Amino acid sequence: MPDVLFHVPTRVVFGLDTVNRIAQVVAELGERAFLVTEAILYEGKVIGRVQELLDKKGVPHIVFDEVVPNATSKTVDEGVALARGSHADVVIGLGGVRTLSIAKSIAMTAGSPEGDMDDYLSGVQPQHPPLAYVALPTTCRDPFLLSDEYLVSDARDRSARIGRTQKGITKAVIVDPKLSLTLPAKYTATTILDTIMAAIEGYLSNRANFLSDTCFTRAIELAAPLAREGSQNVDDLRMRSNASAAGLLVALGLSTSKLGIGSALAYAVNARFLAPKSWVATILLPYVLEFSLNVRGDRIAHIARLLGEDISDATPVEAPQRAVEAVRRLVASLNLPSRLREFDIGLDEMIEVAGTARSFDMMNYLPRVVSTEDIYEMIKAAY
Repeated sequence: MPDVLFHVPTRVVFGLDTVNRIAQVVAELGERAFLVTEAILYEGKVIGRVQELLDKKGVPHIVFDEVVPNATSKTVDEGVALARGSHADVVIGLGGVRTLSIAKSIAMTAGSPEGDMDDYLSGVQPQHPPLAYVALPTTCRDPFLLSDEYLVSDARDRSARIGRTQKGITKAVIVDPKLSLTLPAKYTATTILDTIMAAIEGYLSNRANFLSDTCFTRAIELAAPLAREGSQNVDDLRMRSNASAAGLLVALGLSTSKLGIGSALAYAVNARFLAPKSWVATILLPYVLEFSLNVRGDRIAHIARLLGEDISDATPVEAPQRAVEAVRRLVASLNLPSRLREFDIGLDEMIEVAGTARSFDMMNYLPRVVSTEDIYEMIKAAY
């Protein structure tokens, strides 16, 4: 078992209506806030609600709502210029994984009078103190929520890049399941499946340990029954709360473990071709399990149990295969895309994606050694 290095200094607030605490949390960290979000959240009045809470507390703030689905590191630089000009000392991220990473990147960069994302994406590590960062997720999952990492699409070549911020940048995370009500039914289902994939990858990683195992197995137990509900009962707060709890457990587990090959590919495909990350992850999930069948069969058999499969009559070879079958049945029952070609992506374009995926640090902790060619073979199988 690897050594367990565990340090999560972030204040975490979880529960229904906990968004009401945002102004108090921000006021304890600084005087001026910079709210980074995505314009679509105006529709659910989520942005207006956060602004109202800040206004009532007398917290001056500026809204930066330029995080679009194809946002890149250029969006970070635009936000940094505005944050510096407004003399903000607290950055609030309100939205999904992309928005929260861009907000964290702005907090990382804006504390310095100079410097931009090109520097950091080229390998320069920030040496100055960051602005305080507070996360308000509107989906049930963000694997980077409790880490000092961020995910950004490099504007220079549209490749996905994972970088590291200053330590302890995230001062608070407020997880209010009601904020996820803005997600449509299909996206709710795919984000839950994406949560399951992250939990499975962390559980199968060579960095897994007794602490992360506890988080990941409980997350799978919570999330497994919810994918169908997420596509049917979109207003069910019990479902939303359990999905958010699973996502928080995954983020906690990933503070000591690592994601895997499916996430690496999904991030690379999303950055290059704009295919929704959670939808790509849903397609790749059964292949992630198959990738580790021969080296993590006992753990995958346990995953089958967590997914609700009866493996009491199965042989050691059959038991893990039932986890793969269970995932395929679930995806089929939700009428979700099952092949990468459904995103109108050419197979020849995927060669570069395989190289990008192989470059991620998480690939060094897979349950078996993998080459770029191995990754491309998985892409062809899923294509």
